[in-house]
Amino acid sequence: MTVAALLWVVFSFATEPIGKVSADETLRQLDRAIENKRQYEDEYAAAITKARADYDSSSSPADRYNTLRTLYELYRSFRIDSALIVAEQRFEVAEKLGEKSKIASASLNLAEGYARSGNTDRALAILDALDESALEDYHKKYRNSIYRSALTMKVATSLLGSDRMKAIERLRSFQDSAFRESPVNSRGYLTLKAEKLRDAGLYKEAVAEIEKAHRQFDFSNDAAMLYTMGEIYVDAGDRRKGAECLAQSAILDISSGRKEYKSLILLANILFEEGEIERAFNYINCAFEDAAFSHANMRTAEIMQVMPLIDRAFHHQESEIRKRTKLFLIASGALIAVLLIFILLLVRLNREKRRMMATIEGINRRLGEQNLALKESDSLKLQHIKSLMLAYSTYISRLKNYRKGIYRLLKTGQLEKALDEVKSNSAETSDITAFQETFDEAFLSIYPDFIDRLNEYLEEPVRIREGKRLSPELRVAAMISLGMTTTDEISEMLHYSAQTVYNLRSTLKGMLKVDIKEFEKGIDILHSAEREEN
Repeated sequence: MTVAALLWVVFSFATEPIGKVSADETLRQLDRAIENKRQYEDEYAAAITKARADYDSSSSPADRYNTLRTLYELYRSFRIDSALIVAEQRFEVAEKLGEKSKIASASLNLAEGYARSGNTDRALAILDALDESALEDYHKKYRNSIYRSALTMKVATSLLGSDRMKAIERLRSFQDSAFRESPVNSRGYLTLKAEKLRDAGLYKEAVAEIEKAHRQFDFSNDAAMLYTMGEIYVDAGDRRKGAECLAQSAILDISSGRKEYKSLILLANILFEEGEIERAFNYINCAFEDAAFSHANMRTAEIMQVMPLIDRAFHHQESEIRKRTKLFLIASGALIAVLLIFILLLVRLNREKRRMMATIEGINRRLGEQNLALKESDSLKLQHIKSLMLAYSTYISRLKNYRKGIYRLLKTGQLEKALDEVKSNSAETSDITAFQETFDEAFLSIYPDFIDRLNEYLEEPVRIREGKRLSPELRVAAMISLGMTTTDEISEMLHYSAQTVYNLRSTLKGMLKVDIKEFEKGIDILHSAEREEN
């Protein structure tokens, strides 16, 4: 087995959850729906805002009654306390209208609100007080549904056995009554029949009935029916199908903006029992947060029965994962150590080769740099040799013409004029100026950083003149940098008088911020070049 394979085995061992991981696509869709929950809530809240605006703009009691019905439908699974307030307002408006059917409808809303909030006794009292003659057929179905919800909650929350048994008897009575009143082979009939078969322990027959109902009446967009179907599958032992139905139901609940998740609670419990601890923890937390937000005390009570167990299991699983991760890190460290030994061996075998290649590369690079510098230096030298030869040639031509001019004057007897020509120094001044210009240009092109180096020793920085001309003081400094430190040498080279050179050196000395000896040593170009080569 390769090192990579060993690492993969260790990693898989360390990170695999304790329970079985489901690859069910429906659960992944539910995960995404929970992630996008805020978007669905915003859309639902927008619908509530519109309904409230419609209520505020309603002018007649009948209009207010109808808009309050819409508001109640929106609030009933979103915010129970708000739903109760709306139900009470609707009941008040119904009483003002004085229509028994409307009063019955508002009373049913009020009873449902109390049942959802966990006040089952108040809900049952309202239901028991309803006028039977005021109920339409759809009212009766609605009432039976509320009775079943309230009695189911009372069965779950009753502390006394006698109260629980009474609630169970009444619940069965309403189930039987609803079953008898439902048309044969209708949706409600088949669903209730499946539930009765399930309650009687005939799970196979219950599954057959609910599947028959599903084929005949599509449940794909009915969260309540999908919940019932999932519950029957789970009770029959088919948890995979049950979880899929419950997940589909929960997706519909969440995507519709509702915050009362019967399906999500049961699904979290199933996943917890199957070992899907992390998913169960996320689902039960989502259900608890939204049940607390909507004040759905009935759902909160259901959640609190299982949430502590899931929470403890989740944190236990996290602890186990940390332990496994620690083992993984230890094993990884050992494998890394082995890898490092192999790498060190490879490094040792290739070290000399890399060193030789690096040395050769460095030598080639330096040779290339030196060749380039030599080319540039040779080009510069050729340029200045050309300039020097041109200057000497010009000077020789000028001397030749000067000699011929003097000869002509002497030959024609113009002695005084010849003497005046010899006495004049204009030609000499012009030659000196040309010499200085050539020197300045050559020196600055060979040593372009001379001014920057010189400024390091001066109190205030200086600059070259326009046209790359040096001032007399800088020209003296340039001579010093070339190793000409005596006044006589500088005077002879620049054709300045000794006094002029002395004065210029004094001026330069006054500009320095260091001792003159230190300056002469630091600015010496020849010595600096030797130091760079060494």
